[in-house]
Amino acid sequence: MIRRQRLAVPALLLATGALVAGAVTTPAHAAVVERFSSDPLADRSHVPFFAEGNVGARFKWIGDEPSHFPGDPDGTLRVLYDTTLPAGRIATPLDRVLSLDEDFGFGAILTIRSAGLHADPDGFSQIAFGLWNAATTGIDRTGWPSDSFDLVELDYFPNVGPFGGPFLTPSVAGGNVGGNAFLNFAFASVEKMLPLDEPILCQLRYTAANRLLTLTASRRTRGVEFAPIPGTAVSVDLSRLDPTFLVNVVGIAGYFEGFASLSATVDYDLLYFGDLPAPFGVGARSASPQ
Repeated sequence: MIRRQRLAVPALLLATGALVAGAVTTPAHAAVVERFSSDPLADRSHVPFFAEGNVGARFKWIGDEPSHFPGDPDGTLRVLYDTTLPAGRIATPLDRVLSLDEDFGFGAILTIRSAGLHADPDGFSQIAFGLWNAATTGIDRTGWPSDSFDLVELDYFPNVGPFGGPFLTPSVAGGNVGGNAFLNFAFASVEKMLPLDEPILCQLRYTAANRLLTLTASRRTRGVEFAPIPGTAVSVDLSRLDPTFLVNVVGIAGYFEGFASLSATVDYDLLYFGDLPAPFGVGARSASPQ
């Protein structure tokens, strides 16, 4: 069910405990798995999604979209990343609060469409999904100051400019410091272009023992099997974040820039939190998709 986030926040706080009390972990709960075979925007998915901002212009479920690969059900969530539009995002609760003290993973299968793709060489804007806090993570991620505290995110910047690109980046904002999320921020980037018009599995895994968040991207080889794309693995050290992040939802976000830095259409066929769900698998070698 899709709801305005101001209505969802109290329910999330009850489910996870009062954030201001400092609770950071809870016992393990079931993983979140959304295959987008039904409309998450019209109360037809078993996963309850909550909305904020300009969702109507950015998110559309395409029920008659044919399967994108063997094992993928018909239907997809089509997301428009257009930096001239007001920001919008959708998310679903984790029913727990995560911080630096607990291992976790999340990811998505997405297809970046070549049709209509425009990434201005003078811009720097992202295709994004991740974890955030329903109460403290603002939607002005790209502003200065940014209000997007408590955010763990995959960012793919398709722009190619004087400093290089495209860039694949795990980005993390900790708790509020000085009213600007970029004052308590960590990221790492690898310069790599992701394939267009084919499903890409993007995975993020955090390990508390070494405070590292690692991002990998894989392309489909056959069926529901994927293989790592060489040159896409990148890790960011989160040990200097102070205070830590506290996140309790997983979702997809489209940000506003105020000019045409990026226009990209992206189809999502999986969004998950936890381990990579069955029947998907990741092998060691790349091969031609079948």
